[in-house]
Amino acid sequence: MSERGLFIVVEGIDGCGKSTQAMMLASWIFSEFKGVDSVTLTHEPTNSKFGKNIYARLQNKSSDESQTAKERMLELYVLDREQHVDTLIAPILAKKGLVICDRYKYSTIAYQSAQGVPMQHTIDENVGFPVPDVTLVFNINPETCVARMEKAGKNLDKFEKIAFLEKVKEQYLRLPTLLPNEKIQIINANQSIEQIHADVAKAVKPLLDAFVK
Repeated sequence: MSERGLFIVVEGIDGCGKSTQAMMLASWIFSEFKGVDSVTLTHEPTNSKFGKNIYARLQNKSSDESQTAKERMLELYVLDREQHVDTLIAPILAKKGLVICDRYKYSTIAYQSAQGVPMQHTIDENVGFPVPDVTLVFNINPETCVARMEKAGKNLDKFEKIAFLEKVKEQYLRLPTLLPNEKIQIINANQSIEQIHADVAKAVKPLLDAFVK
């Protein structure tokens, strides 16, 4: 751990609660690990020109699922990630900082493969990016997520439908097998916020213990 900082990623389908858990995790780190003086909370897509293009496409209500559209989404996510890594993530890790990222390459792999892009192709397109010290995938029923987003009054985008989210969930659950050399842990998100946080803290505590030594 002394060679670079600590890189934690939270993942899961839309509405799974990962953003809430990322913030709770950051607060917990500050309260429990006095040797940590800063935590960078970031997310993907970013607000780069590529990220803005992605957001615009997600809000487009057309049902264009052509191979060209799928491949362009994959390309945009990878370009956005390259800029994110080069300008923020890699420099912070090089200075031995701590980064918590809400979505990363695993979202691209899960969502774009659920769209119909071959999964191995999505994996290959993301080779070379920094590998997180741990990736926490929040596993939850899609029905719960959609109900939660609707209750919050969110204007659902083209990917936030139960049938599609079920496909994405299945792709997420394949990741530990498809990426055996990466530390990917499935977290049961069909629990209370407090219990999910407890499971998250348990998963990352050994890494933080080593990080602050």
